[in-house]
Order: sequence, then structure tokens, then C-alpha cells
Amino acid sequence: MWALALLAPLFPLSLGAADQSTAQSLCSELGRIFEQHRRSVVRVYATDELGVRVGSGFFIDPSGLIYTHAGTVMSAEDVKVSFGGRMTPAQVVTIDERNGVAILKVDCASPFIPIGDSDQITNATPVILIGFPEDYEVSSHLGMIAARERQHLGKYFATSHFRANMAVQRGEGGAPVLNLAGEVIGILMARIGDGTACHILPIRAAEKTRQDISRFGELRPGWVGGEVEDADAAHAGSTAQIHTLGPGTPAAQSGLKPGDVILSINGIPVTRSEDVLDAAYFLTAGDLVEVRILRDGETRSISVKPTTRPALPVETMALGK
Repeated sequence: MWALALLAPLFPLSLGAADQSTAQSLCSELGRIFEQHRRSVVRVYATDELGVRVGSGFFIDPSGLIYTHAGTVMSAEDVKVSFGGRMTPAQVVTIDERNGVAILKVDCASPFIPIGDSDQITNATPVILIGFPEDYEVSSHLGMIAARERQHLGKYFATSHFRANMAVQRGEGGAPVLNLAGEVIGILMARIGDGTACHILPIRAAEKTRQDISRFGELRPGWVGGEVEDADAAHAGSTAQIHTLGPGTPAAQSGLKPGDVILSINGIPVTRSEDVLDAAYFLTAGDLVEVRILRDGETRSISVKPTTRPALPVETMALGK
């Protein structure tokens, strides 16, 4: 009945028979999801010259690939994961400093959590986190998505994060966050304030890292080199206007011009300059991108070929930065 206790704040103190039946059904489903996927969640131990850091992670396919928090394994000399009652050495496949995700690999067949569609997650969506808090056994938390946010305390994320009203604890960084279908839709990145809320990286953003490694054996974030600002008024539903283009950059070579209003990037709608951050995050160096713009009252599509993204602060508001 652990789930019923968690749900108590969501329901009135006095429930009718129909409401009790609904609550019991939801509790039963939450319990089923936890039991189904708890064995796919691992505790991560990373050792360096300062000692041992501990976090959570989870299997994402049957070949032993694991998502975890980059901060847990950064600069580690030795990494192990604990699951199924055993400790197993793990290889660090990659660390993506843009999104804070690391991918590990263990040499075994593994259970795994199916990937969900984080683009479909909206405010007030209930979610479940399964992780290893401090030195306790694998545990679950029930929470609710409060918002999608692109910045925190004045600093921009590389791509938008979910903010969830959900209590989390030390050791759970890198844990999976699931929808009520039992699919992972995000990865726990950070506690907020006193730990009663948290930021979650949408799983689609983590999958960009895995896709790059699968395709190229390395990370390939794309960069096109155009700075964007908000115009005074919207044109065709967007205020995102190109301000400057660096000489010789992919944006300049493609035919984009200062003053062009950006309507979409690779099919991702743009309505203001901040939207460019999310769209540009998914660019891949070497892959052609279609940018739809408004110029002189006419809608045009321009193909741009991003190059390797230079190391620039993610809080810089720029197309492809």
C-alpha cells in the first residue's frame, strides 16, 4: 500500500466508492510499474583520488548500456555498478557535458526500461522515479510535472528541462523518471532548493547523445553560427529574428541573412528566440537541416549544413550555440 500513502495528498480525506476504486487501481498500477522495472535500475560507484561517488542509473537496452548522471562518473578512475545482487565493472562509453548524461556499458545481458515520448509530457503529468537514495535499497517516488524550463537562476540549460514537484534524495542523480505506461521519459539531473522539487532531462535529449555514439562513435553536436534576438513584433507567429551571422559560418554560407525571421528548424516550431535553443540542441554536424524563414513577407526554406559545435557557453542565446 506504499503507493496509496503517496497518493493520499492527491485525494480528499473522504472518498466515495467510485473514487476509492479509482485510487486503488492507480495504486495497483504504480506498484506494478515499480516491480516491473526496479531490476533495470542500478547503483553506480565511481572511484577517483578523492574517494567514491555514488549515484543511480538504468539499463536502456538488453546489451548492458546504462544512462547515468555525468557528474557521478566524471574523472573516475574506476566505475562499477550494482544490480541483481552483484557488483559489475562498467566502461564509460561517453560523457556529454552539454546535457549532463553519461553512458556506461557492462558486459552482460540486461533487463531494460523502454523509452517513452518525452515530447508528449505536459504540465500536471504524474511521473514515477526509481532510484537508490543514499545507502538505502531501490525506492520509488511519485511526483508531478510542473513546467518545462529553459533556465534556472539566470543560467540557460543546453535544452529545456522538466521541473517536477517530487522529493528526491542524494544518490538518485541519474535515476529514470517514468510515465504511467512504465516508459522512461526523463533522467533526474538535480534537486531544487530543499529537495522537494527537481529538474529532469527529457529522454529525447539523452537519446541525441546515444544516437551520435551509435552513428559516429563520438558526439557530433551541430553549430551554424548565427545570433538570434527577439523582434518588437511577431511575424507569421514568430519574433525570433537573425541578428548577426559570423563570416564563413554555415549559416552565412547557406544564404540566411540578418533580419530573417525563423519559423522552424528541422520541423521544430520557433516562436521566439529561446525556442532556438531547443531546436539547435538537436542539430548534428554534417547533417543537412531545413530552416524555414520569413523574408520580405515570403516564406522560404533554406538548407544549412552544421559543422562541429565549438565550445561556447550554453547560456549564449544563438542559433546553433
